Amino acid sequence: MKSCDSLIESLKTPCFTKHPVILPDFFLDFFVIADDFNSFIDGLESLARQGGGNLLGSRHMVRRGGNSANTAAALSSLGVDPVLIATTDLQGKKLLESLMPPTINLDHVHTDGRLSSTVSIELEYSGRRVNLMVSDSGSASSFGFDDLTESDLDVIVDSGLVCLLNLNHNKNAVELSHGLFQFIRQSGNAITFMDTGDPSGRPEFLKPLLKQVVLDGLVDIIGMNENEACWYAWALSGGSDKWRESLKEPWRWISAAEYVAAETGVQVDLHTPFFSATLKDDVVLGQPSFDVQSKILCGAGDAWNAGSIYGFLARLPDMERLTLANAVAALYVSFGTTEHPTTGQVITFLEESPALSEHGTKLLKPNTG
Repeated sequence: MKSCDSLIESLKTPCFTKHPVILPDFFLDFFVIADDFNSFIDGLESLARQGGGNLLGSRHMVRRGGNSANTAAALSSLGVDPVLIATTDLQGKKLLESLMPPTINLDHVHTDGRLSSTVSIELEYSGRRVNLMVSDSGSASSFGFDDLTESDLDVIVDSGLVCLLNLNHNKNAVELSHGLFQFIRQSGNAITFMDTGDPSGRPEFLKPLLKQVVLDGLVDIIGMNENEACWYAWALSGGSDKWRESLKEPWRWISAAEYVAAETGVQVDLHTPFFSATLKDDVVLGQPSFDVQSKILCGAGDAWNAGSIYGFLARLPDMERLTLANAVAALYVSFGTTEHPTTGQVITFLEESPALSEHGTKLLKPNTG
């Protein structure tokens, strides 16, 4: 791959001038990893019919969760020094300290809230591994701009990129996004990056978010997966069902992201199981995903975003940034442990010239140059 040699050299001699700030959530994640959906549901139904019982045969893990905490951890593994801002309770911070790399700055984790938690069920459905999450949003449901302290605002002003994540849980999503990004426009010069997470459980927040934040020029980059691209396109089109139906049609995922970029004038970074792309000013640059065996899915988007944020901070060309983000995500899902790759592991992976997704290559051909 043409972008690999230059990227490898850049990774060997990294150069960052400012830290990123990641906010506003930490979740405690409990993973249930099973074989296939039908047998899992059949087993639960059998237990329900008999009045309860214990379903055996799945693998479990307790891990650090939340888009912000996971993205910060992934950045730390890559040698970046992120600052995490989040709210939990005293027990939650103790758990976070035990689950995060020791180098991460947790001075801005507030303990006056409630622990957020998720049960993540991963299994096979219709020939594809899927991740089904059941969450208690805790303090992630209410984090607002007014929750930021003077110390938090100082570290935001000094940052090179502010990454706002997991807004789908947050009833104050619009107020937080507008207040935070307006403050950055007025008081700093950080890149503003937003990834809302899956909006399907609360799609009504998308329209005010788009109107008051994105279309108001406060966001530099929107990160999204294929599901989020279709929901954004649905909201921007006034609720056209064709965009929601596009989720089942991989060849239309880039079209959805193109529509979002065109309607908002904002750079869109799209990551999917088969390819990633960056879209801005009628230009589409795409890169097929690496062809690896996925052993875990939850957190893949966070790993991808971390690789992309590294690329922004290091001022990598877009194709190198996409390649790096794809590599970080590929290694993460192939490890199967929820551990994130180091820069050295990424370099070794790229030096081995890993295979690319054939499906991703085909999907990109009609859309990119």
